[in-house]
Amino acid sequence: MSEVQKVNYIYVVDSNGTPLMPTSRLGMVRRWLKTGQARWLGNSRKIIQFVRPVTTNTQELTLGVDAGFHLGLAVVGNQREYYASESLRKSEKDRITSRRELRRTRRNRLRHRQARFDNRRRKDGWLAPSMQHRLDFTIKEIKCLYTFLPITKLVVEVTPFNNQKLVDSNIKPWEYTQGKMHGFKTIKDYLLARDNYRDALDGKQYPASQLRVHHLVQRRDGGSNQPDNLVLLSDINHSQANHHNGSLAKLRENRQKELDYRGAYFMSILATRLSDYFARYTTTQGYLTANLRQKYQLEKSHLNDAFIIAGGTNTTLRTNNVYSRQKLRNNNRVLQKFYDAKYIDSRDGKQKTGKELSSGRTRRTRELNYANLRQFRQEKVKTGRVSIRRNHYQLRPHDVVLNTKTNKVETVTGVQNNGTVIKFQTGKTCSLKNVVSLYHVNGMLEKKIEDI
Repeated sequence: MSEVQKVNYIYVVDSNGTPLMPTSRLGMVRRWLKTGQARWLGNSRKIIQFVRPVTTNTQELTLGVDAGFHLGLAVVGNQREYYASESLRKSEKDRITSRRELRRTRRNRLRHRQARFDNRRRKDGWLAPSMQHRLDFTIKEIKCLYTFLPITKLVVEVTPFNNQKLVDSNIKPWEYTQGKMHGFKTIKDYLLARDNYRDALDGKQYPASQLRVHHLVQRRDGGSNQPDNLVLLSDINHSQANHHNGSLAKLRENRQKELDYRGAYFMSILATRLSDYFARYTTTQGYLTANLRQKYQLEKSHLNDAFIIAGGTNTTLRTNNVYSRQKLRNNNRVLQKFYDAKYIDSRDGKQKTGKELSSGRTRRTRELNYANLRQFRQEKVKTGRVSIRRNHYQLRPHDVVLNTKTNKVETVTGVQNNGTVIKFQTGKTCSLKNVVSLYHVNGMLEKKIEDI
């Protein structure tokens, strides 16, 4: 495929906020801004809004959506691609867990709190918070394009999946209720029968009371509670030492990899909920997109898939307006941070944290033969400390500011000295008085990708 011309665009809305056709006349945009006929819209430097009345002639534009954990979006019309982006939202599992821990801590401080366990019920259409976050993020990213582009058609590549057939394509109708754990009350009962009461590390048999259920891939890393991701470990082997020395990591590599149902489950949810948010849309299938992508000799990517879904061909003018968007947290609820002490390990002479060289004790009710690593602690190199954030700072990581002292545009990585000193991405620092805020991330980190 020959090199395709790429065009830069500025997006335009009228004085009422109605989207108009994008323009590639960047010199004219500069004059509109300079003469006061238009202004930048909000915090963006890619959208202008006219102050004076203008005509609103628009053309038909199609928005193509390659749905999934990586969300690909592309807008095509009149044999031109006007917009392309790849949006990413990381898993909310860690943040939801942290919020739950902080909430429980606050509850425990209340001495006479009424019990409220029996007066709660889930609403119709309830989803797990992590999936609800993913669905809301996908819908919000799609609707965001409607604010500055006159989109007339929406095409989404989405298909509901049958998770049972992913495991067994020849499953019978009555076998849907007879999974791996059929006949067992708990997951541990199934694992005891499957592994014959044997430890996954040393292969020895132990009583059920001394065996613990261990996730090969941790929940915070995307692991599930499926039996394929679970093994049994004895109290002795299920220790902090084995978590840090790589023994459990090797165990995970040696075991058979489990199927990841999260993507299929999300696609099924999106397929059933899309009609709640959009009155008119068209769906397409993945094999159609793949065939067209191979026909036009395009590489496999979320951006190219969205481009094909939107109706792009090998004669369509591609755009340079390609963005990488990542959702960031708006607020960090943890006000107190703990920095562990560091010691010299007598075995290899390297610096290690106190957690890595701990006693390994996990139960106080009885003494077990834990691997005590405290004996390898030598001199203390760094003292542990607790840091408490007492203020809410205006400038946050990834914000763009102007350093008036050097007249350079810098990217913020953090603040120091109670918010009076700003640290830049280059490693240099500057006083808060000498910076002017140019761009605030505001929960969404957007970067323009120059070369795709």
